[in-house]
Amino acid sequence: MAPVVKWAAAVCAAAIPLFAAAQEARGISGSVYDDPAALAVRQNFVPVGGVTVKLYRDGGDRTPSADDIIVATTTTTASGAYTFPQTRSADYWVAIDSRTVRPRTDTWAEQTFGPAGSLCVRHDGTAQPNYFEGACVGGKTSGSDDASSLATSEHIALVSASESRANVDFAFSFNAVTSVADGDRVQGSLRQFVRNANAINGANHMRFVPVTPAPEQRDPIMGVPTRWWVIALGSPLPELTDEGTLIDGTAHHLLSPASVTNIHPGRLGEAPTIQPQDRTAPLIEKVELEVTVAGGDGIVCAARCAVRALAMHGAATGVIARGDARIEHVMIGASPDGVPAPVGSNIGVQLEKGVTTAQHLLVTMQSRAGIIVAPGARLDGERLDVNRCGEPQSGGGIVLLSDGSSIKSSIISANPGAGIILGSLDGATPAHANTIDGSTISSNQAGVILGAGSSRNSITRNDIMWNRVGGVTSAPFDTTPPRENRVSANRFDENGLRPIILDLATQNPNELSRGAESCDRIANAPNNGIAAPRLTDVRVQTDASATRVTVRGRACPGQIVEIYQSYVTSGIRDKQPDLPRIRGEKIEGETLTNQQREMMLPSVGEFNYLGATNAAADGTFEATFPLPVVKSTGDPSRDLEETNIWASEVLRAASPSDRAFSAIAIDASGNTSEMSVRRQVD
Repeated sequence: MAPVVKWAAAVCAAAIPLFAAAQEARGISGSVYDDPAALAVRQNFVPVGGVTVKLYRDGGDRTPSADDIIVATTTTTASGAYTFPQTRSADYWVAIDSRTVRPRTDTWAEQTFGPAGSLCVRHDGTAQPNYFEGACVGGKTSGSDDASSLATSEHIALVSASESRANVDFAFSFNAVTSVADGDRVQGSLRQFVRNANAINGANHMRFVPVTPAPEQRDPIMGVPTRWWVIALGSPLPELTDEGTLIDGTAHHLLSPASVTNIHPGRLGEAPTIQPQDRTAPLIEKVELEVTVAGGDGIVCAARCAVRALAMHGAATGVIARGDARIEHVMIGASPDGVPAPVGSNIGVQLEKGVTTAQHLLVTMQSRAGIIVAPGARLDGERLDVNRCGEPQSGGGIVLLSDGSSIKSSIISANPGAGIILGSLDGATPAHANTIDGSTISSNQAGVILGAGSSRNSITRNDIMWNRVGGVTSAPFDTTPPRENRVSANRFDENGLRPIILDLATQNPNELSRGAESCDRIANAPNNGIAAPRLTDVRVQTDASATRVTVRGRACPGQIVEIYQSYVTSGIRDKQPDLPRIRGEKIEGETLTNQQREMMLPSVGEFNYLGATNAAADGTFEATFPLPVVKSTGDPSRDLEETNIWASEVLRAASPSDRAFSAIAIDASGNTSEMSVRRQVD
């Protein structure tokens, strides 16, 4: 057996150099991918060919430094693969030149994924190695890649002699925004994302994964500092010219790009303690990215685009849409916590073409208008908040020069100009078939103004209150009056002049319409000169179960008659002198001061919609409605609580004799009359 053992030993001895040579000559290989979703998830990767890959042999300190020697350069195949064969046993650095990832004019991708051994930046500014493959957003620092040397290369990984040398894979995305810096050539910047989106056909959705921590912005709230990121643009962004670009300021986590950071939680106007009933009306989410712009325009969409989850101010015009657009949870003219910007602008949103869907949009501090919709565009707006916009003599919160726009469930308030303008005031651009529904239009110069020639607009179910020169008003006109505009089921409250102003020739601007004895129309008058109804009888019936009111009157045959409840407020205040005021402050330039309003009621005041009926063939109408009455419980604190209700049933504690009723008429074409004089309970 000895010869056999000797032979086996000889074979093993001969094999040792062969294994050593194989180990000495093994290669380093991997792939480079495009990561369009910027999620650092392999299932989304697309191979990229033609990418430059460099190999450096480490000098012994296992850190990228001047003693590391470049030993090879290659490019990826069409399948994204690269190989460095016949490398001797040592530590190596693999470096990717990000400028060669799908090179196009002005494009530059940012790293999202790296192999084990990748150097990846952390929020404290240090570069830490990945122990396993995975997210490696931005590379080793917050700076831009310069692949001319290892020391300035951003996208590198250490391959140890003791580790496997296959699957040294990297991924890059043209949609990742990692930097808050701005400049002409800043990798991972917002400006670079816009350039990438313009150069790459198809949809590009920005993913904001900041590699620097969010700084403190305000004094701490209950010990917690308020934080968000700020991008200060030195010049306007390039226009968005490719279809389907989304600018999204939602911040995602550096270690998990699919996870939202939520460092600025909550919603604007949300109370510190949330009760279940407080969430009935969704509010604008507090955003985590503030963009300041120096120059004329902020974000200009020359093609279909979307903007969400950011605050923006500084540009003369915040967002311009020349194609279909979507705007969600965006603040213009304010910081992410809703504080108005120190310097206002001209126009918040200017829609020139296409259909724009806007939800949870705040616009403030615009000298001309919060939102302007041109004749070639259309707005579908819901949960808008537009305030402090326009001048007292021009402009306002929202200016609709369009056909078919809608504003729903919104708050248009505290605008020095009008709340909403339908059509240009000079009649050059009338607006048709727009809808304003379920919104609060409050504390503006005027509530809603109907421009000359504007028609078939619908103003329904709104709270129109505290506007200084009327609720719904017709602008003066020379030729074509507005007509067929429906004003229905609204609540009017303490507007400076009449709730609805159509007869501009009335000597007393506060006097409600006394109605016409006939159905003749006023020639060349707004809404075809339709006359208000006349109330002839108001009776209250009370039984064991309920109190009801029956209202009778005369209108024109076939007209819809809407009944509104009001109050003889001066009488109620005589009985309850400590009753809270609906409005406590005075505003300069108002037609009537609060004291005058109180004395002149019921000529001006509140009109709460009760319901509707139809005039018969002879013009008579009759309608019966429940009449809510608060009855004393014997508990003074409970009684006081119930009489301080100031919503849709203001002053419910008023007795039937303190109540008054008015009406408006609406014909088959939608023409609506002014509000009739009030009639107290007989």
